[in-house]
Amino acid sequence: MTPRAPKFLAPTFSFLSALLLLASSAATHAQTHAQAQWQAPAYDLLLRPDFKQQTLSAQAKIRLQRAPRANADANTEANTDPSAPLLLINAPDIDILTASIDGQSLSVHKQDGAWAITLAPTLASRQDLTLTLDYSARAGEGLVFGADYVYTAFHSCRWLPCVGADLGRASLSLALDLPDGMNSLASGLALPPSQAPGAPKLQRWQQAQPYPLYTLGFAAGHFKHAQQSSLAHDSSDGAVKREATLHYLGLADQPASALLAKFKSTPAMLAFFSAKAGLPLPHASYSQLLLPGGVAQEASSYALIGRRMLDPILETEQEDWVIAHELAHQWWGTLISCASWSEFWLNEGITVFMTAAWKQQRWGEAAYQREMAIATRAWQRAKDAGFDKPLSWPGDYPHLSLKRAIHYSKGALFMHALRQDLGEQQFWAGLQHYTQSNAGRQVRARDLQVAMEAKAGRSLQTLFEAWVY
Repeated sequence: MTPRAPKFLAPTFSFLSALLLLASSAATHAQTHAQAQWQAPAYDLLLRPDFKQQTLSAQAKIRLQRAPRANADANTEANTDPSAPLLLINAPDIDILTASIDGQSLSVHKQDGAWAITLAPTLASRQDLTLTLDYSARAGEGLVFGADYVYTAFHSCRWLPCVGADLGRASLSLALDLPDGMNSLASGLALPPSQAPGAPKLQRWQQAQPYPLYTLGFAAGHFKHAQQSSLAHDSSDGAVKREATLHYLGLADQPASALLAKFKSTPAMLAFFSAKAGLPLPHASYSQLLLPGGVAQEASSYALIGRRMLDPILETEQEDWVIAHELAHQWWGTLISCASWSEFWLNEGITVFMTAAWKQQRWGEAAYQREMAIATRAWQRAKDAGFDKPLSWPGDYPHLSLKRAIHYSKGALFMHALRQDLGEQQFWAGLQHYTQSNAGRQVRARDLQVAMEAKAGRSLQTLFEAWVY
């Protein structure tokens, strides 16, 4: 997600209000319901977008596991009414038509801003279940339709029947039933199309490793396509670790030659970020989809980038930050993600800083200092508003621009302060240690502190106290 412009330019998209709504509804659920504690490590979906009605029809098979007791809300006495435990689907904007487990129909109703599914005691007592749902979703936040394209962005629980919070991790299998001539993009790897006798041909994708729900998604449309290969290098010895395939997609008015030209800096960025992370690209391929408008959104194995964000590169080549920002998220924001929204700066602040570091390496010191100056001005606006908060502050923000000023801009400036305090060698060793140690995990500020202290050889508590805590 980019720091310089609202994530979505249409007024219906409000990042902060959605987060607050999710947080408040989840808290209400925890305090109101005597529910079994469940988590969903895997989603298997069949999706049929209707471009005329701008709706999505779907069937889902959701693997459920009883969550460890430590994951239960501290304020909730789980299963206080074992005769009628509830399973909550935290996706109030979808319409659930039917629900079943092992062919047994289940009662579904709206309750306190979520879908509540009543489980019989025989089901509630089991450790593993597979829930089958038929449901539909409408265009809106998180599910965006154009005349001949559709994509999901960030608000996964507006189209995905989420069990638990959207910070939870899960694998995803997708099958897409699309009109003739359309192609698709989704989290993970493309699988061979499938077609049962008398059934439509389905385009299939699989994200086998668990990723945060908000990074799982898909896009479909009449996309033009170009691709190239890139080599990711280890930072220590320069040995080739993995060859990645880079895909560039756009609508019909974007020929392959134009896509290659617009995204030509991607291979060099990939080499830079993989070296600094000490890890190659987490996926065998990475796709960038160019769309109308101002969208800028990372997802597992791909990014959505609006023309409004990318077109300035055609005039000033150094304005390549949106490509760099979304690519950096493949390490910092998706492979490693914050464990709490109050520590969202671990996703965005690090990524804003890494974007500046790329520009320093590619365009020189003045380009880096310009990015730091942009962050300083944004942070100053929060100070002027009397709303300067620690980076890991757990409270609510009155509006999105202040949240960005702290999590994006102040977060990037803190990384810059760490760099100045530790020096080049220790700082980059610490960031690499943090990345390698926490790959595939949800993290908190303490994880970054421990990693940096390990390479600094001394306590950084005073610095973290001043900025973070």
